[in-house]
Amino acid sequence: MGKKLYWANALFSDADRKFNEIAVAKVRAAGYSIFLPQEAFSGDADPTNEEIFRVDTDELQSCDAIVACLDQFPIDGGVACEIGVAYGSNIPVIGLYTDIRSRRKGAGRMYKNQYVLGAIEARGEVVYSIEQLVEILPKYT
Repeated sequence: MGKKLYWANALFSDADRKFNEIAVAKVRAAGYSIFLPQEAFSGDADPTNEEIFRVDTDELQSCDAIVACLDQFPIDGGVACEIGVAYGSNIPVIGLYTDIRSRRKGAGRMYKNQYVLGAIEARGEVVYSIEQLVEILPKYT
């Protein structure tokens, strides 16, 4: 496997977990190793807050770059925190924003917190598809 990535996204709904599985499979097929938090504990595990924080932070700080999914509205709180940890650890951040409203102008555009976007842009960039993500990954790993 190639460079190690950390996948940051919401993971509590069936839709989020399925998206994570499909997207991560595509990135893994491109030769990257990815830590996907939803895979860290078995389905019947009941980890404590401290265990989740420790495991995820250790993995995040050992990666070459983080992919942060921005489709949630607002940006998922855990994802925003992970972006901050990555920024503070000098780890590149690639924001993945697949929502079709991301490029609209005016009232139909989805608002994203500018502070969080600033942290992403200070260490990386925002992309709009899995294909674009795979294409730019070599620049950050």
